[in-house]
Amino acid sequence: MPKPKVNLFLLFPETKPSNPWMHSAEENFFEVESCAALINDLKTKIDEILIENYEGFYDNLNVKNFLCQYDILEDYYPLASKKRLQRLILNNSFVNWREDPVQSADKEYTVFSQPVIDHTFCEIAERKRMEQTDDEVDENYALLNHHACKIQETIQVIIEKNMKVDIDNIKDGPELLVWFAENRLPQRNFSLNPKHGENNQTERFVGGERISPLRCSGQIAQELLSTAIGLTAKALFNLDPNYDEIIVFKYEGSTPQNIYHGYHVAKDSEEVPIEIRKKLNL
Repeated sequence: MPKPKVNLFLLFPETKPSNPWMHSAEENFFEVESCAALINDLKTKIDEILIENYEGFYDNLNVKNFLCQYDILEDYYPLASKKRLQRLILNNSFVNWREDPVQSADKEYTVFSQPVIDHTFCEIAERKRMEQTDDEVDENYALLNHHACKIQETIQVIIEKNMKVDIDNIKDGPELLVWFAENRLPQRNFSLNPKHGENNQTERFVGGERISPLRCSGQIAQELLSTAIGLTAKALFNLDPNYDEIIVFKYEGSTPQNIYHGYHVAKDSEEVPIEIRKKLNL
């Protein structure tokens, strides 16, 4: 049986919008500084999900369409910045879906009753439609709408006038983290560890080893685990506002259940990487 998988499709604004729902890069990102900010914003988003299990896709024609306005501005816009965008996508293992498309030129795809042709909307819709008809496949799909699409809500694509496919439309970093918390595959599961207890307010020493308590309930720990962050999946961290302490989640090994146990430490604990402390303290 195929492993569960999250499919994340990246989309940029276009210099020559391919349909009425796309933002114009020429109107919104003509200046060098605004385009550089867009690239930095994308890097921040991708960095936030480095430890997530997903397969990333992009459309090379969409990227070319976004960048083509800068071909006439080579004296003002450094070529290195365009290459930086391309490296950012490729280095994070995003693949060009056009190398193996599943949408059909013989089918009609519409959004708000308007035809959409040869587009990421169509590709996500067709892949999701195929997954919904296969009981052995467990996959989630989302569009990372990087200042690209005017639609703010869920995007509904109609295939052949009768098949409705809803696409989750993620527009910023906080939305991206919340989406993964609710849709990552497999989900993280919290398991109580007797050593740390539950609703335990006191530290203990066993054989000279200091045992940090789990101050909250297992239910609260599960909620905090879903949005925890880390440098690797083996150790995750989140701020527990009820105690103003950081809860540390430790991965219990390679199991399909994706299990973690946890305990509380002080906000300035050296057990928490400085980079993570800074993010949580924000």
